[in-house]
Amino acid sequence: RTSRMTQNTSRKSGMGPSSSSGAGGGGHAVIVRDPETQLDVTPVSLLEVQPSVVQGDDAGRQSPRSRESGSNMMDSQSSAGFRSGWSSGSQTPSKAESDASDRDEEEEEERRKKEEEKKSRMVAVTLVQDEAPKPADVHKEVQVILAETDTFFLLDIPSTCVADDDPDLERIKQANRVYTDAVELRIKEGADKFADHNVQTLNSASKTKEAQATPAQTHDVGVDVTNYQIHDAILELREGEDAAGAGDDILGANTNKSTSTIDALQDLNQLSGGRVDAAKLGEATLASAEFRHALMSMERIVVQNIYHEQQMLYRNMAAPPPAAEQALAGAQRGRMDVLWTYECDLSRGRNVSCMAWNNLNPDLLAVGYGEFDFSKQGDGLVLFWSLKNPEYPERVYRTECSVTSLAFANKSYNLLAVGLYDGTVAVYDVRKEEGKPVLESSYSGGKHADSVWEVRWVDKGAERAEALVSVSSDGRVTQWSMSKGLECTDLIRLKRVSTHKKAVNTKNEAFISRMASGMCADFNPKDTSIYLCGTEEGSIHRCSVSYNEQYLDSYLGHSGPVYKVVWSPFQPTSFLSCSADWSIRLWWQESETAALTMQSSADYVADIQWSPNVSTIFASVTGDGHVCIWDMSISTLDPIVHERILPRKPTCIRFSPNSDVVVAGDDSGRVTVYRVSGIDNKKYTHEEQVARLDRALAAKDADAAEASDGA
Repeated sequence: RTSRMTQNTSRKSGMGPSSSSGAGGGGHAVIVRDPETQLDVTPVSLLEVQPSVVQGDDAGRQSPRSRESGSNMMDSQSSAGFRSGWSSGSQTPSKAESDASDRDEEEEEERRKKEEEKKSRMVAVTLVQDEAPKPADVHKEVQVILAETDTFFLLDIPSTCVADDDPDLERIKQANRVYTDAVELRIKEGADKFADHNVQTLNSASKTKEAQATPAQTHDVGVDVTNYQIHDAILELREGEDAAGAGDDILGANTNKSTSTIDALQDLNQLSGGRVDAAKLGEATLASAEFRHALMSMERIVVQNIYHEQQMLYRNMAAPPPAAEQALAGAQRGRMDVLWTYECDLSRGRNVSCMAWNNLNPDLLAVGYGEFDFSKQGDGLVLFWSLKNPEYPERVYRTECSVTSLAFANKSYNLLAVGLYDGTVAVYDVRKEEGKPVLESSYSGGKHADSVWEVRWVDKGAERAEALVSVSSDGRVTQWSMSKGLECTDLIRLKRVSTHKKAVNTKNEAFISRMASGMCADFNPKDTSIYLCGTEEGSIHRCSVSYNEQYLDSYLGHSGPVYKVVWSPFQPTSFLSCSADWSIRLWWQESETAALTMQSSADYVADIQWSPNVSTIFASVTGDGHVCIWDMSISTLDPIVHERILPRKPTCIRFSPNSDVVVAGDDSGRVTVYRVSGIDNKKYTHEEQVARLDRALAAKDADAAEASDGA
């Protein structure tokens, strides 16, 4: 009995015949050997060790499972000794011990069956390296292919709505329609085929939506009508009366309208609750801003198709025609080609008195129209011409008298200053379509007593706004402030000076009036506190805004009214002037005599302007119909380009700020756009521009010295 108990205990510990295995026993084994020593280096699992896998090695070393079995055997033997060691060997076990032994045998048998079933499902993997790898196999390339595994979703919650471009949109719509039909069928047939049951849900019920869309925009429209108007309208609809009727009927006598027009007017009649005059409706349509804007856009499209080639030449984006190229190659100097003319019925027959380019939009040209003679005075015009439409102006401002001067602001690009023949100074906001000035001078506020021949905007610095300066024939040079309306301050009152030196033993020259009439002015581009003023008597005065009683310098040389004086944009110490004495003079501010005198015709010079690109080039117009381009580096005797436009007389000229173009206005109301070719249009630095002007004057002095030596 003692040996039987010991055997049962050994079975329970795993050392019985059914659980032991040797090195050559059956079952699946995984053995890893060292290629050099051929020893078993199989790693021991930290988890449960299978009895069929862990075995003893060839050297008789006990595996972990064997050690565990031996330990269990010792425990079983000691347990058996505890049961029988203190009694004699012939002692018989009790009935309780026999029942416990039987239960142990049953448990051991059940465990053994589970282990055999598990071993039958295991896959035999043997990692045994019988021999060392060869050198050729060591350097052999092994190709490893990495492939993407199958994608699996951890969480997938279907959406309750779909987009308009979803491929399953039609299927979802069909399912929604089936559900809607089922609900309607239930409502129609009643509750006979359906039974209502209350259920308790954990999630809120979802709402089915077919597509995502933004809400449509709506407008509220309402009219005030009376009861009798509604009554009359209903009677007309019932009786089928024609819309034509008496007096204020919507169609009047025109019964031959199309059906669509009649329907539209009837709808309008129903909405308004009354009757609408067709003539008034047409006038309202023509006067609407939307209709005029549509017409303006269409007109621009048509005009740009007509002037496409000319506008490409204006932008220097197209080559001139072959004939023009041949003529230009054969000529030694430049030429002027007419691109188009700014003219319309409003301007035809009027005198172009002044022009100004907008500083923000260099394609926008403001042109003032007005007569210079007192006997021809009438109303004035300010037309805004654009490159987009040479046939008709963008905007029209009307004035009560002739426009004599105008200028755009340098910072506030929307402000336009206008000087009138009656002495008024007005400021317009070109953003507003109505032709009313936002500011205007009055007699109580210091209005000029005579014509305003020049207006200039002066920059007062970053902290202060621009100031407006006007020059008038009443002898006042006035500065206008716009902080509280137009408030004026006289910078200086011009006084007459003697135009020739006094002879010995002669009496003093007597003046009928000590006041001098101002004709033009210009501020120094580098120092805005210094300005020039040309007078009717022919003298030019250099003045300062800090002194209002005397001149800094006076330049005497012209024998007639000075119509224009302009500082050089590149050399702040030199300026040009033109006069009714047929001459154009170049001055240095340090010298009271002209450095250079030029004359191209036997008539007055109405206007001059420097080129914005080259320091030695300027343009002029004369009373005998000549439009001239001068280049002092080439010749100071004759202009390099001239165009005669008789019988018309040019009155003013301007260079385009962004193209090789000049515009010239005349006494017939035309503003002609010329493309100038064959002149120097290179880009020079500021130092090179100053050097070019100095060399031109030095060459003139050398020629004069040679002429005096030869004489």
